[in-house]
Amino acid sequence: MVPTENGCMTRERIQVESDIQNLINEVEEIVDHGTKIPMTGKVLVDDAVIFELLDRVRSALPEEITNAKWVLKERQRILDEAQAEAQKLLDQGKSYIDKMALENEVVKQAQDYGEDIVKQARTFAYEVKTGAVQYADEMLKHVEQSLYETLQSLRKNREELKGLAKEDRTGKSEIEESE
Repeated sequence: MVPTENGCMTRERIQVESDIQNLINEVEEIVDHGTKIPMTGKVLVDDAVIFELLDRVRSALPEEITNAKWVLKERQRILDEAQAEAQKLLDQGKSYIDKMALENEVVKQAQDYGEDIVKQARTFAYEVKTGAVQYADEMLKHVEQSLYETLQSLRKNREELKGLAKEDRTGKSEIEESE
């Protein structure tokens, strides 16, 4: 899933998944309603229709790639924001240290406090960066899995169609020989 800034899936993402699912359902329906070959468990289908559906699936897949690019861009944006926030905290810490240094009785306190701010800023930046990397990795893993499953389904369907065509040729030869 590719969430928007508020954490919801985009309508485009939902539409892409729906389109791909609908196309796969159409392939299943064509196979389910195809002419059954007795005693083989095989079905004859119009390859032109199947190839047209496969082309439509291919045209829907680039959206997955676009979504993966969005994840990478979002990851970079999060890292940039974390870096800016860390820099802001560092600047605030340094400013605070400089201010406190002017007051002799609290110089040591200011240094300790400033160092804590710097440490917190670095920890915060590291945690945000780690979280962004994990988030991007999870999103890419999901996209990869989705693409893999679709590809496996398409390969299986193509192999079944090739088997049907081969059986059709073999069956036709056997019929001609028996005549």
